[in-house]
Amino acid sequence: MSHRAEAADVRSGDAGVEGNSRLTGTVGVLLLILLFAEGLTILSIRGLITLHLFIGLLLVPPVALKIVTTGYRFARYYTHAAPYVRRGPPHTILRLIGPVLIAMTAVLLGTGVWLIVVGPDHAGLILLAHKASFVIWFGLTAIHVLAHVRETVVLAAKDVRRPDPARPVPGRGIRTSAVALALVAGVALGAVVTPTATAWTTTRANVEGHR
Repeated sequence: MSHRAEAADVRSGDAGVEGNSRLTGTVGVLLLILLFAEGLTILSIRGLITLHLFIGLLLVPPVALKIVTTGYRFARYYTHAAPYVRRGPPHTILRLIGPVLIAMTAVLLGTGVWLIVVGPDHAGLILLAHKASFVIWFGLTAIHVLAHVRETVVLAAKDVRRPDPARPVPGRGIRTSAVALALVAGVALGAVVTPTATAWTTTRANVEGHR
């Protein structure tokens, strides 16, 4: 392979890493907004239980997309793909808490959906697991957000601005479509499932008794 071809491969690989980072950043900004809104509903859960359930369901597809993009980067790094090795790993602490954060996110959302299915009369240990996972998840997420918030916003902004012809990063349309599809899927999930949670949303006493 010629030096020119090798250089082209390097540029292509690095563009792939940058594209993955931008997608992760964009969906990260979306999640920050949605999580902030979900946090506000907790402040008045009795009056905002319907919105709390809807946003919680809406979060599922974007969270799944974030896990996929992050997991892909980790997989490529640990399989020694040169462009990802050049980009380097996250800080050691962030690498250590990453798997735990993913697990706690899965437990938090999973128990939330499970609570919708079983209703308040059979919440019991599921609600306890939901609350406990939230406490752990919140602490880990706070560390994760503080470490990445600036980088996340900068990466997301790069796909909003006019592309730099000198350093092209192809795939902006695909990345935008992926985030939009995750958001639409979340809205659809919330719109379909939330109306079925009448045991939680129509009886204030149920919500008050299971805070």
